[in-house]
Amino acid sequence: MSEFFADYVNRIVTIDNVDVVLMPDMVGPVPLSEQHMYVELQAAENQTPAIHVNETDIENIRETYPGIAIYGLWQTLLNSGVISFRKSLQVVQASPMDGFYIHCDLGRAEFSGDYEAGFFAADAGFNLDEAAVIAPSVDSLTLPAHEAKMAEELQVERKMKVRRAWSSAASVVVLVAILAVLTDFSLLQYYKYEHQEVLDKSAMRDYLRTGLDGLKTSRITDVPNDHQKIEKIAELWAYERRLVTAKPQRFDQQALSFIVPDNGADPKIQMQWLTTRYLPQDTGKWAVSFSIGVEK
Repeated sequence: MSEFFADYVNRIVTIDNVDVVLMPDMVGPVPLSEQHMYVELQAAENQTPAIHVNETDIENIRETYPGIAIYGLWQTLLNSGVISFRKSLQVVQASPMDGFYIHCDLGRAEFSGDYEAGFFAADAGFNLDEAAVIAPSVDSLTLPAHEAKMAEELQVERKMKVRRAWSSAASVVVLVAILAVLTDFSLLQYYKYEHQEVLDKSAMRDYLRTGLDGLKTSRITDVPNDHQKIEKIAELWAYERRLVTAKPQRFDQQALSFIVPDNGADPKIQMQWLTTRYLPQDTGKWAVSFSIGVEK
């Protein structure tokens, strides 16, 4: 283990089982005269201002350690939760009198920098004896979501995001258009179905109306009353249930005739309203008939 945590800066270390390089970064505003040299590493958050890194430092590290991901020192320490926002001055030592510092105030990180021989150029009032030393175990650190990249690379990423956003928007527009077409088609089919329903019901209404008009012109003015004939047939049936008819008959006939077996007596004796005739060719049977009303 290194004596001072700053010894891990600008060299390969393993964090989250990944070989990375921690580089110096700047928390807070970049001096106006140096802004062209820096690129944003992490956007401002609730308790942290934006973090920037020097592009030249990125190039130098990539030449020394090609293919290795690069992260900021303070970016990683803040992401790992080892910075206390309640402590005003905290330092990462490179030696007993030199290193990197971060200043916090009112529960929020304000700015960072480096100090030499115990002197803080940003604020002469800072006292190294009052600073809290940050020296966590590398194993306790976690990598941030974004690694350090050049401004050109970030610009390409932004263009890709914009392109993907436009692509997504175009997909949404196409989807909406498809849904609109499907909706129109569905409504059209529904309209056709309902229209056909209306036509079918109209046709049925016209058919029933025509039938009703026909009934009005062909209806029976005098309701048939055949109860007398039915009563006579019922009485004859009660007398002899084996009665049969010689041919099909209708209620609108003047006379109805039946054939009954011979029970040893003329059926007319029991039913005076019958007309009877013994059938000699069919021994044992009587032809009986009765008339009610006038044949139509």
